[in-house]
Amino acid sequence: MKMLEVKQEVYKLTRTGTTQELKKGHPELTEGRDLRYKAHWVTILEQVRALKQMPDISLTELEESEKMLKGSLLTVGAMAGLTQDEIEIDWKRIQLEAQIADIHIEDL
Repeated sequence: MKMLEVKQEVYKLTRTGTTQELKKGHPELTEGRDLRYKAHWVTILEQVRALKQMPDISLTELEESEKMLKGSLLTVGAMAGLTQDEIEIDWKRIQLEAQIADIHIEDL
């Protein structure tokens, strides 16, 4: 596959038309990559294809996961001797961080 074909496929899958749009709309794909090289475009294409294969989570599933996470936080917080206010502060911190970046369970 030629570099132009790889770029066109990336644009199609990300619904962008130019490299600038791709950088602006999907900085997580382009960050730290030199887009003058085909190898970097191939890496982006593989990443996009992998993401497209993952099933989307429904809003209901997301809300259920959030309830389970909060329930777990309440349980663990109570076991750790935290007050209800301290647990609520931790929950708000988690929600705020979730708006800014991806959170992984290991980080909590």
